[in-house]
Amino acid sequence: MKNIYIILLFVFTCSSGFAQPLNGSVAPDFTFTDINGVSRHLYSYLDSGKYVALDISATWCHPCWDYHETGTPDSIYNLHDVPGDNTWRVFFIEGDGATNSADLNGTGTATQGDWVTGSLYPIIDPPTGIGLNDFLAAYNINFFPTLLIICPNRLIYQDMLNTGAKPTAATWEYAAGKCATLGVQNTQKAEGLSAFPNPATDDLTLQFSLDNESETRLTVTNMVGQIADDKKIGALPAGKQSLHYKTGHLKPGQYLFTISAGNYTERIRVAIK
Repeated sequence: MKNIYIILLFVFTCSSGFAQPLNGSVAPDFTFTDINGVSRHLYSYLDSGKYVALDISATWCHPCWDYHETGTPDSIYNLHDVPGDNTWRVFFIEGDGATNSADLNGTGTATQGDWVTGSLYPIIDPPTGIGLNDFLAAYNINFFPTLLIICPNRLIYQDMLNTGAKPTAATWEYAAGKCATLGVQNTQKAEGLSAFPNPATDDLTLQFSLDNESETRLTVTNMVGQIADDKKIGALPAGKQSLHYKTGHLKPGQYLFTISAGNYTERIRVAIK
């Protein structure tokens, strides 16, 4: 009977309760150092136009491990972080300060397995103390896993796994689509990127400026984050740029056009007739 009680308590601690940050609320800022020694500052990523995906879990949490084993975090990393369209940053945050690096590596006493080997995305293991406690309190984290997408305009939305959908990359993209419908003007960095005509029918001209010669990429996504086009433009010189784009293959609707060049990333919403 005692063993049954312990198991039930474990499941409750991992996955019950839904008092997480409200959809559309402003994400509190944080700075943590990942397990490879790289400093991760939330607002720096957001202010550069990136979306930020957070998987806040605990090494001992069985539902968290099941989610990890689906490969979904690696999928969104490959799709949208540096290996993909470079529009997101994806992080795993170990939310229990009582665990340690041995637990992360699968050799400790409070772990479901090796969380590190083979994982592509950065892992953050904040030390026990005020920093972690403030983070958990600010984000109202009271169950694991908590999965959040944070828009460039600093608003938070849940990945749909937390409300019962299947754990796939598409659920993250659905959540990210809320960013575009609620405040895309804040994500454009509009002083640098313009598009005309807008709405467009067959031809679109994107104008922007580069400080340095850079390899440049154009990514077109719809309002639920699905990639409609992804082109390597090649090296462009420093200075003002004018990029012509044929839109005839796009279905009518709203799209985000993202220009990535080195550390430069800017996006603008365009209507296609």
